[in-house]
Amino acid sequence: MMLLVGCSSDLNSCNEIPVPVPAYETLADCERELPLQVRLSDSAMPKVYGACKAVEPEMFEQSASLEWSVTRDGRLGIEIVADDARQIASR
Repeated sequence: MMLLVGCSSDLNSCNEIPVPVPAYETLADCERELPLQVRLSDSAMPKVYGACKAVEPEMFEQSASLEWSVTRDGRLGIEIVADDARQIASR
């Protein structure tokens, strides 16, 4: 899956940016498309970060939450947590 996040210059305010294709067949497909989607993102925010995350197929059959954070050095971390609080995947 692909996630794009737009942030203010000081990283105090960040929001998810919709992407045309959030899920890919392979991680490699997502990573190949990521630079283009970052460039094409329609964000008014001065900084845009993106990341791809491999997700187990069964995650799509469960209720889960996507949690993300941007570090001061510009790394976008993604974690997917099942609603039963069992961690499914983390980056």
